[in-house]
Amino acid sequence: KAGLTSSGTNWAGVDPDGSTKTREPSTADIQVAKLGRTVYTSCCPTGTLDFTTKEKEKKIYDDNCNAVAATLNALTTRMSTHPPKFLILCGSLREASYSRKVAVEAGRILAGYGATVKLFDAKDLPLFSADLNPEDFPKVVELRSLACWCEGMIWVSPEIHGNFSAVFKNQIDWIPLKTGSVRPTQGKTLAVMQVEAGSQSFNTVNNLRVLGRWMRMVCIPNQSSIPKAYTEFNKDGTLKDSPYRSRVVDVVDELFKYTLLLRDQQPYLLQRFSERKSAEEKHLKETTKVIDPEVLKSLKDPVFLDVRSTREVEADKGGKTLKGAVRVPLNVDRNPQNLHRTTAEEFRQKLLDLGVSLTKERAFITFCTSGKSAYISRGARAAALLRVMGFEAYNGGCANELRSVLGAEF
Repeated sequence: KAGLTSSGTNWAGVDPDGSTKTREPSTADIQVAKLGRTVYTSCCPTGTLDFTTKEKEKKIYDDNCNAVAATLNALTTRMSTHPPKFLILCGSLREASYSRKVAVEAGRILAGYGATVKLFDAKDLPLFSADLNPEDFPKVVELRSLACWCEGMIWVSPEIHGNFSAVFKNQIDWIPLKTGSVRPTQGKTLAVMQVEAGSQSFNTVNNLRVLGRWMRMVCIPNQSSIPKAYTEFNKDGTLKDSPYRSRVVDVVDELFKYTLLLRDQQPYLLQRFSERKSAEEKHLKETTKVIDPEVLKSLKDPVFLDVRSTREVEADKGGKTLKGAVRVPLNVDRNPQNLHRTTAEEFRQKLLDLGVSLTKERAFITFCTSGKSAYISRGARAAALLRVMGFEAYNGGCANELRSVLGAEF
């Protein structure tokens, strides 16, 4: 569907009119077609269906889970209208600092667009040390608070010995990648600028980009580098009319646009396959064990989910299904888990299609043919997927095991 294979199109030979010459599929094209879709990924990028509106969810599935439609829907369900919030960091403490003057100029432009702007003063910020308690230093508390508050940043530093200044790096060192469950800078937009006393260089902005990537920020394509900065300012500290000032405006404009475009999309854009996979493995390790009888008895009105296939239910494998249990086979298109591992999105959709109320007020108990097997049961997998979705869920083993604890009336 993505057009990766056997199209016969020579994309390298596209002319200005869009015409192409045909070519034979490459060895890699053929291999992609032969191997087919990966079994460990879902129909869409990770997290897409979690951020899809319910109104459009059914149509997306009716279209055989069109990943493009689903992703665009997830990206356009939220768009805030409040003024964007920016934090500007400057890498100099000097009274007549040119990098600070650039920071002020950028702040004025953003404020003129209606943005809320904060320029952090690094004076009195202590030299970073892991031995220091951040809460003991007001400047550290202020910096960390602003880092959490903002939706985008501008970093401006003088170039010193071919790199950003120690004053600038000290500020970044005080901003943690993670505080509890909060990642202050992750997914936020970033623009980088530099000033230098000599000829034009891009060492500092390039290294600031590397630092921004490390802080998990989205660094916009444009950047500014002002050479011989001492010649580029008016007596009042504002930038002279020049191509360098025009470039600063270009950068600020681009940052403003990117921030409005991306700020509400962070929860979706930051969904990671690797993190989800790690969470699933953690939950699966927990749900492999059948629920403790005492815990089972303590649950108030749990939802029982029979994840066996229709054939297994008809054959009473694991016992007759429980009264009131919802039958929701875990396997997708009857494919066993070793051929296609059901994803959280797919299982969630199965539950919605059956009218199951996905509420966190009731626990879920999944069961299959047996709770004691040499392999990981579908009951364990289903419970793990529910936990990934944020629900309280347990592996109940099989119907007979549950009935032995709850009573024959079930």
